[in-house]
Amino acid sequence: MSGIIGETISEELSEDGRARRRMMLMGGAAIAATAATRLLPESVRAAVPGTAEKPIDFLFAIYPNGTLLDFAGPNEILSRIPNTKIRFASPEGGFVTLEKGIVFGPTEKLSDIDKVDVICVPGALNLSAMMKPEMLGHVRRLSETARYVTSVCTGSIILAASGVLKGQRSACHWAFLNVLKEYGAIPDPARIVKDGRFMSGGGVTAGIDFGLAIAAELRGGTGCAGSAASCPV
Repeated sequence: MSGIIGETISEELSEDGRARRRMMLMGGAAIAATAATRLLPESVRAAVPGTAEKPIDFLFAIYPNGTLLDFAGPNEILSRIPNTKIRFASPEGGFVTLEKGIVFGPTEKLSDIDKVDVICVPGALNLSAMMKPEMLGHVRRLSETARYVTSVCTGSIILAASGVLKGQRSACHWAFLNVLKEYGAIPDPARIVKDGRFMSGGGVTAGIDFGLAIAAELRGGTGCAGSAASCPV
């Protein structure tokens, strides 16, 4: 009965009512984005892009069946810091079908990317698209020259499988943390982990915290101080 009532009310909404509801939803998203931006360190918010400074080239390596929130959360932060170019690349380029049938894109083709300043590999329950030797090779190639090599959730397993995390501390989703050992990485249960130029966020909900931490690293905030530091974010 309640479902029938709900459908009737929905059908009877005036165009003005629907417009107001859309505005409320958009307003809520804007408020959330503004709140996230205000969490950035003052030095990050106050930074002004310099004409002589090369923009930071930040790449999210996404793939079929990936988890949207793993990169959508960090992107909300990173897309708001000055002089930063956000890019998305996938195994085949074009549009990518993520978990739950969400289609994202268009994306660049991973093999077409020469180098980036920061690479971030988000996670998923199904990592098969990125665990192929060719894709791991591209991850390894881009990681070798990147200023920062990063991941969210089980994305660190992809990095570890590519060979770039041997002997490095890394976070991962708690249920898969010990898988890192199979590839020579050192599992760290902290929410945010930094070991030199490697930075990782734990489970999917750590993505925004990771975004704040890497934004501080890139734009002069305190970030995660020290080598092999675990950040209590």
